Amino acid sequence: MASSGIIARFSGLAAAELTFYRLFVGGLCLLLFVTLTGKLAALKGKPDWRMAVNGVLLAGFMLSFLSAIEYISLANAIMLVYLAPPLSAFIAHWLLQEKLDLPDSSLIVLSFFGFAMLQQFKFDLVLDAAQLPGLLLGLLSLFAYSGFLLLNRRALPAHSQLQRTFYQLLIGACCVLPFLTDITVPKVDELIWIALAGLLPGFIAIYCAIIALQHLPTRVYATLAYSEPVTVILAGWWLFAESLSALQQGGVLLIIATGLLLALRHKPAKAVVAVAEAIKL
Repeated sequence: MASSGIIARFSGLAAAELTFYRLFVGGLCLLLFVTLTGKLAALKGKPDWRMAVNGVLLAGFMLSFLSAIEYISLANAIMLVYLAPPLSAFIAHWLLQEKLDLPDSSLIVLSFFGFAMLQQFKFDLVLDAAQLPGLLLGLLSLFAYSGFLLLNRRALPAHSQLQRTFYQLLIGACCVLPFLTDITVPKVDELIWIALAGLLPGFIAIYCAIIALQHLPTRVYATLAYSEPVTVILAGWWLFAESLSALQQGGVLLIIATGLLLALRHKPAKAVVAVAEAIKL
């Protein structure tokens, strides 16, 4: 997932364009994969309402976040989006019978605290009227992402992960089409970034997320999801010579530690199965 930020910086593509290519080319990559591996039959069958709604939520989450940062600070927008994993874990406690005990809840709270450390606690808590649209868009992104996580936990066993990923990517791409008012034919030097956007944060990332959500409790996925901002911070330090403060380094270590502890508390064999299935790509 974190590769999308790196690709965005190197490619210079507009937000809506990058989102469309990520979803549409991601769907094409998946189609090519099942064709070459003889698994094309896995895509047969009519998509159910969950796939359709998740496709809308996927596009809504991405576009709302990118639109929110036009009105509010990046730190505030990211904070809202990354409230989604812990929020999903607490909703799953009530709706999906994924019971949270005190150690689980404490680790989830600690993981979010580690994320706040990555942000160096730079949140503008007072918003003026001009920033109100950004707040609303950020909240929309938060709820869309939470819905995406929870609905993928409730998928029907009859639908394969490949089928669910394919239809969610394509439906999401269709939802982005109305926002492509200024799109032009890609330049030659942009094609590599378009291909990478579809392959990495598109096909592979969404497919692996859907597999993980099927095998891991929401509370475990919620904590491990913070590896994405960790990766973004480390990539900025490594690729773009951005500084990494002691506070951010502490946040990185705290997120990794809480993720490992929570995964170990809940049948690590299932986590191994999820990783093994993803590696089969």
